[in-house]
Amino acid sequence: MRILGGAAHPAYGPNRQFVRLGLRDEHRRLGIGEASPLPPFSADVASVLAVVLGEAFPDLATTADDLPPREAVAAAMAPVERALAPYPAARFALETALFDVVGRRRGLSVAACLAGADRLAVVPTNALLDASAPDLVERARGVAEAGLHAVKVKLRARDEAGFERELAALRALRNALPLPFELRLDPNGAWTVAEAHEKLARLAEVAPRYVEQPVPAALLPDLGPAAVPWAADESLLLPGMAERLARAEGCAAFILKPAALGGLDRALAVAAIGAAAGLDLVVTHFADGPVGLAAAAELARALPKPPLACGLEPHPGLSAYPAMAIPQRGRPGTVREAALPGLGFSEEARTRWITTD
Repeated sequence: MRILGGAAHPAYGPNRQFVRLGLRDEHRRLGIGEASPLPPFSADVASVLAVVLGEAFPDLATTADDLPPREAVAAAMAPVERALAPYPAARFALETALFDVVGRRRGLSVAACLAGADRLAVVPTNALLDASAPDLVERARGVAEAGLHAVKVKLRARDEAGFERELAALRALRNALPLPFELRLDPNGAWTVAEAHEKLARLAEVAPRYVEQPVPAALLPDLGPAAVPWAADESLLLPGMAERLARAEGCAAFILKPAALGGLDRALAVAAIGAAAGLDLVVTHFADGPVGLAAAAELARALPKPPLACGLEPHPGLSAYPAMAIPQRGRPGTVREAALPGLGFSEEARTRWITTD
């Protein structure tokens, strides 16, 4: 495989900036990728990422067609890894586009490139709700009626009165949707370790599957066993943290965001650590656009064990991106293999991705 060249176009919406990436191989096959840095988790700006990616294209290595797909992509990226190291969103975009090209060359989905015959046919998805929404229960009922079996609820309160209101809303939700309907909670690392233990004990009555990232990233290994299980998200971005958390008492799951982790292959490596420790796995988008969301869906189908319902439902932020149907969207509450190889997009959709102003 030889990459002839590519383009990286920054785009700026009212609430999101991103980079649309496209590259072509020697047969003019088009592979696409997306870099969508998400403040405050990333300080990157689209204009800088576009320059970094533009400078990387000429240095991509030519690779032999008999290499396994993951090895082929790794070999192609080897010359630019150092330059991309500070920019995980850019690395994710370029790696995604290369997997897209390799998949198209070989007639394989990206999930098949990542996992071969062990890929999953279908993965369940969960919905994302907000505990502060006045219609939380009605929205959750609508999710269940649509065929989904799990919701993740963001906890926004930062004072005791607000937490009490959110807890009351969660009680009402649980009364409306009893077990086995799955409830997951996410306070976005807002609590201290002591606060987390106190609040997790109070949340036990609503029987969450887990509470995601209860404390800041660096403090999560200090949390230990709690009244309800907890899951690691942003902590997994810290070097060596996946290995520590895989051994930590109380940790129930790894939440994998390939755009934040710097790519599909890196996310699979973290998933392997979690799976080996018996932890549950969940793939979720990073409020990505359609290309990033399709790539995350391919990762979910390539995991070393079947995941819990994944955060891969369409989200309102997609309106900032070129309109493109997600090829992996199946029946409500699922993602499945797309009809076309690579990321599954049609040639028309790919062209629109790289040419839309």
